Amino acid sequence: MRIINLIKAEYRLVYAEMIRRRSEFILLLLYPYIFTGFILLLGYSAGSPRVFEARIGVDPATFLVTAGFTVMSLSLCVDEILWRPIWEMWIGTLPYVIASPVNKLYLFAIIPMPRATLVILLGLTSLIPIYIVRFGFEGFLLALLITILVLLGVFTMLPLSIIITGLVHAVGESWRVLNIVRPLVMVLLGAYYPRFYMPLVARLLSYIIPPSHVVESIQRTLMGIIDQWIILLLAIALLLALIYTPAGKISLVFWEKRKVKEGVKIS
Repeated sequence: MRIINLIKAEYRLVYAEMIRRRSEFILLLLYPYIFTGFILLLGYSAGSPRVFEARIGVDPATFLVTAGFTVMSLSLCVDEILWRPIWEMWIGTLPYVIASPVNKLYLFAIIPMPRATLVILLGLTSLIPIYIVRFGFEGFLLALLITILVLLGVFTMLPLSIIITGLVHAVGESWRVLNIVRPLVMVLLGAYYPRFYMPLVARLLSYIIPPSHVVESIQRTLMGIIDQWIILLLAIALLLALIYTPAGKISLVFWEKRKVKEGVKIS
């Protein structure tokens, strides 16, 4: 099967589901606002937003809506990779996926593409209104830049997600492991809690997650710190993604062989 056919099939699968479950799509678009409103409500009851801005360097509304958009975008794309083998098992199609001659690395790399299109729409609906109110017309351009950076973060996360997928699903009770690993990865991204405030061990773990460098570059951009460090951070993210890609292929081969040996159980 050609790659273009796989891409078309994945787009049909995703958007047919979106049309069928319109309420989920609406909640997806509203999530950054809901999250920001909830945290601001708690924050204003506990202290002054000026303290937040003095420590972080960005006003809380802008920071939180950006964090909500970033985490939702990464979750939207990465979760589908992490949970796809379990979903295939539940609907009974995992044996056909395993038996398929399609390169599994290509298959899993294609999975996030339709959802990456939704990331653009999410950026238009969540970032642009807040940024225009906060920064004027420059906010529109800044929102577009942040959306592009988040998309870059999504694609730099793919190899690590594939590694996790292959290793986790090669063992039993994979859903339990994912429920532990996934929240840790999202925290270590540093979107909600900047990594320069993290303990040393957490910061070191954050450094091995490619999109965490993209997240820091976004935060620096919002703080107005535009320097060569941002370029270096993005280069590190891309380099890590390239380094992890061969390991991702190896982990998928390990998963395939393990499932073939087990007879690809579907229950």
